[in-house]
Amino acid sequence: MPPIFPKEMTLKSGETLLIRSAEKRDTQALLDYLNTVGGETNFLTFGAGDFNLTVKEEIQYIESQKKASNCLLLVAEIEGKIIAVSGIHASDKPRQKHIGEFGITVRKEHWGKGIGSNLMQNILDWAKASGIIRKVYLKVLTNNEVAIALYKRFGFEEEGLLKRDSCVNGEFYDSYTMGLLVD
Repeated sequence: MPPIFPKEMTLKSGETLLIRSAEKRDTQALLDYLNTVGGETNFLTFGAGDFNLTVKEEIQYIESQKKASNCLLLVAEIEGKIIAVSGIHASDKPRQKHIGEFGITVRKEHWGKGIGSNLMQNILDWAKASGIIRKVYLKVLTNNEVAIALYKRFGFEEEGLLKRDSCVNGEFYDSYTMGLLVD
């Protein structure tokens, strides 16, 4: 059985982290969070203000993730404020439904507290228990050494190189595709 959310844990900073499934009530907070976090780093596929879903579109996305047995969208909170988002999105097509694309963002002020590791462990536990997801994959910029180290710690392997995969302020960056078999 997949891990049950919500889950609370104490971070090495002493703060209480609540990890739970995203809900419709989170819509505006999620949109605000994503547009903010996009401006905190150049490692994401979007920048500040680039996350252009409407409230209605975001609600539809949250609801579609909740209904799908091979998708998961988690938010992490400290003191009621969303400080991280993570999830797995998989296709509903029979030939691809076993492959989940992983994504994660953490507010810069909370980097280095173990939040990424906690979310990663919860996502992978869920994937293994799902009975559907057999592989998790992601893309990461080749210069994002901290994220690459995190993924490798959890067993992800580099599977390919995507040249000029991202363009930030007119400069091109390559990405690795990384994968982890979870069965």
